[in-house]
Amino acid sequence: MVNMTQDGVQETESKRVKVYVLEDNEWKDTGTGFCVGKISDVDGDGPAASVCEGKEGHLAAYLVVNDEGVPDKTLLWSKLEGNIEYQRQEETLIVWKDLSGQDIALSFEESTGCDALCDFIIQIQKTTESNISLIAVRSNDDGQGSVHEIITGPVNLPSNDPEQDDKSLMDALKILNENTAFEYLRTETMEFVLKNEYLLTLIHVFENAESKHALRELLLLSNIVKTLTLYNHRDVLEQMVDDDHIMGIVGILEYDTEFPFSKANHRDYLLQSGPHFKEVVPLKSDDIKNIIKKTYRLQFVKDVVLVRFLDDHSFNMISDVILDSQNCIIDFIQTEPFLEKVMALFEDDTELDTKRDGIRMLHQCVQITKNLEHAEKSRFFKALVRAGLFKIFDFAFGMETDSGIRILATDMVISIIEHDILLINTVQNEHLHQPNMLDQNQRQLLGPSSTLTQSAASSDISLLSILSQILVKDKNMGLKEQVVQALNTLLHPEGCLGADSDYNESGNMDIVMSLNDHRGNGSDSLMENLGFHMKEYFNNFYTQVAPVLFGPLIDDSYENADDDVLLIYLVKLISFIATEHNRRMSREFILENNILANISKLIASPHMLQLQLTAVRCLKGIACLNDEFYHRYMITMNLYQPIFDLLRKNLNEDNMVNSCLLDFFRTVSSQCLQAQELHSGESKNFIILNKHLVENFRNDLMAIDYVPFTQEMIRMYEADEEPYGLRIVEDKKTTTEKDAKRTFSEVSESLSTLADLKEGDVNLTFKRAMEKITAAPAHTSMEKDLLSNGS
Repeated sequence: MVNMTQDGVQETESKRVKVYVLEDNEWKDTGTGFCVGKISDVDGDGPAASVCEGKEGHLAAYLVVNDEGVPDKTLLWSKLEGNIEYQRQEETLIVWKDLSGQDIALSFEESTGCDALCDFIIQIQKTTESNISLIAVRSNDDGQGSVHEIITGPVNLPSNDPEQDDKSLMDALKILNENTAFEYLRTETMEFVLKNEYLLTLIHVFENAESKHALRELLLLSNIVKTLTLYNHRDVLEQMVDDDHIMGIVGILEYDTEFPFSKANHRDYLLQSGPHFKEVVPLKSDDIKNIIKKTYRLQFVKDVVLVRFLDDHSFNMISDVILDSQNCIIDFIQTEPFLEKVMALFEDDTELDTKRDGIRMLHQCVQITKNLEHAEKSRFFKALVRAGLFKIFDFAFGMETDSGIRILATDMVISIIEHDILLINTVQNEHLHQPNMLDQNQRQLLGPSSTLTQSAASSDISLLSILSQILVKDKNMGLKEQVVQALNTLLHPEGCLGADSDYNESGNMDIVMSLNDHRGNGSDSLMENLGFHMKEYFNNFYTQVAPVLFGPLIDDSYENADDDVLLIYLVKLISFIATEHNRRMSREFILENNILANISKLIASPHMLQLQLTAVRCLKGIACLNDEFYHRYMITMNLYQPIFDLLRKNLNEDNMVNSCLLDFFRTVSSQCLQAQELHSGESKNFIILNKHLVENFRNDLMAIDYVPFTQEMIRMYEADEEPYGLRIVEDKKTTTEKDAKRTFSEVSESLSTLADLKEGDVNLTFKRAMEKITAAPAHTSMEKDLLSNGS
């Protein structure tokens, strides 16, 4: 029968063991037997005492080994007492020196036996003999030296007396620093801090010390709190920032030994000048209120109060706590009817300040999602769109006059489209094709099916239209910069596919594939649908958005320096769409609206230098497309004349203008030389351009005698005996072969034969985009169809 004390200490079962004693510096084997951890009376004269006898105070613990051959013979009877240090070496050995000075070792047959005796020693240390200890000794990986780790033992803890002086505080700081050495000591210290409300004690001592202006005590308290943060204990950190402790803790941390005669103002910031918790929509849950407050306070402590003190481990631990809290906040917003109440703020009868607070709050939520996983971020953004995100944009970009609020709304747009450019359109399609997923309130909000269809059709360009209006009409330079960034993302062909090779969770590609199931099976059908979507997307852009976006370049109307900044953005966007979009579609828009001719005019004064150089680079980029229609247009319209006018003003100047112009001539020279060497018919455009430049601006080129490539242009012109004339290529197949660098939208012109497209007909941008689609995990139903078709 195994006996147990009232403290729950249980005697162990017998385990086979060898007993060794150290004699003359050599370990002597005294025999083999069975070892037990025994509870007996102090004298050891009888069997284990019964619990019912009530003699708990007279019991003691022993390690007893009886001979396996003669069970009545005792090989070892060792009492656990005093400050004996037991060492567990490797897996099967326990070594110690008793109070008489005798070194003893027990070598167990199995590691489970050693585990049982170690557990017994731990229980005794926790209950009756608090001064004994158990140390684990393990060899280093390299075999040299050993590592000691405390398993159990006495723990020196700081004083919890509410009245302390600098001496006791110094002792406490020393103890806390020493206890960081071993995990066991750290754990015991943290249990002491939590169970005995040690933080409240420190706050009480702090208040007394501050009232007495005891600077030494204040600095010691600051170091004590900093040391507690290095324990990296989550519960202690969360206790530091709760309502009962936060002001006291940041008050203590206002004092710093590095600046002993200065004091921070953390408490004043939290109470008065800093941000305050404000409920835009009333919250019924006290738990979520506490989480929001805790998150803000932890960020304040991490980024302000302890920014110079935290090590990497502590910094990461606090960041993890903040991230968990942020996840809770985002989950609450999505699962509760919170978003519906927020969107209701943007009705006509709501106060203006309340609407602005709603945008500020949602912007903070969007900022929080930057630290979340991709799937969590997608889920939250979709919830925003379903709840009526465009109500916010209509207010911010249509009625709001505060540029700060408009910038926040624009930042929200950028965050969403950078995460997933097709997200808004995908949710609209989800509403259209999967109406069963909507609840009654959402159906009423979205209206009948005809409205859904119209919404899905227009959602592609709604953001483009809003952002274009802002770029053209708004006077805020910072807002314009954000809008251009968003437009570049929305107009990039690879981005508009919405495929992310690093994202394998259920997202928009799954929805696209599931919507594809009822139209057809297999990857060809999916590619056709995506191609159709891209064609419609960019057709809508060029017919509805581009005329507004590029209106200043089309109308050739500029008034002041602010217009020059806008024109710089627009010229860069023209270069972008000419390079990345479907060549036929973008070229038709650019040439029909005489945009290149108006860009050429920008090179002339009195426009700002940056705009002039941007215009030069744009014309150079268009020429480098090696497109016959562009070359014919620019030569016929004499668009290069302003470049040479600018050259004459900066011919002998060592400046950026001269460098930019020389780069243009270098490009023409190198491309022309390459065309002559390769005898490439497709590159004849540069030979024609070189001829045009030399014939019309020969003297200007000859004046540039400090670089070799302008002279090379003249030499190639003179050496070229075969005249080149301009002609229109009518054969469609020949034109297709010349446009070797077509982008993704050429694919859309022949969707019916998409699978037969040659790799050379698609440019690098579209290749990368389509590779991302094929790399995305297939939808379950599609995968099943593919497998069945393959079989």
